[in-house]
Amino acid sequence: MARSFMRVVGIILVLVGLVGFVEPFNGIFNLTPMHDVVHLLTGAVALAVSGSENASRIYAWIFGVVYLIVAATGLLTANLLGMIPLKPADDVLHLLLGVAGLVVAYMATQKASRTHSSAA
Repeated sequence: MARSFMRVVGIILVLVGLVGFVEPFNGIFNLTPMHDVVHLLTGAVALAVSGSENASRIYAWIFGVVYLIVAATGLLTANLLGMIPLKPADDVLHLLLGVAGLVVAYMATQKASRTHSSAA
């Protein structure tokens, strides 16, 4: 479950990062080159961990928390760390990604603990 989530999220983030360099989405979203780099990096890590359910589960926790922090920060400021301008649509998307990451991480953790319990 976590592996599939990380694979899909990784592919989407890498594609969005690459497309953003060619065609910035400066309408609803505010994709700058720095924003594209962040998408490429988080997507690449997601793809790298997607080979392992355990690594994907751990990264889903980290990914979820970080994206929720970014979403919350976007509510307080329109510019993340003075380098990445954020629009309300960015905040909503980051919130959804953060919640999805945490839900997948939680469900994968529950599944792993049930598997370990039944194996014992």
